[in-house]
Amino acid sequence: MIEPILTATANRATWHVGQRVSRTDTDELGTVMKINGSIKVKWDGGRTSYFRHCETANIQLPTPHH
Repeated sequence: MIEPILTATANRATWHVGQRVSRTDTDELGTVMKINGSIKVKWDGGRTSYFRHCETANIQLPTPHH
């Protein structure tokens, strides 16, 4: 079953370079490195991923810790 997309993930138009993001299916964190036709994320583990703005993806803004 596919996890529902969170509001923050669906509205990636407001994201900016340098912003921290997380995966929805793991605790992995990354940083938005570039935004143009796609969003480039450099993960803390060393991998790089590319996501299209309008397509479903397993990335979201991290949940703030209170």
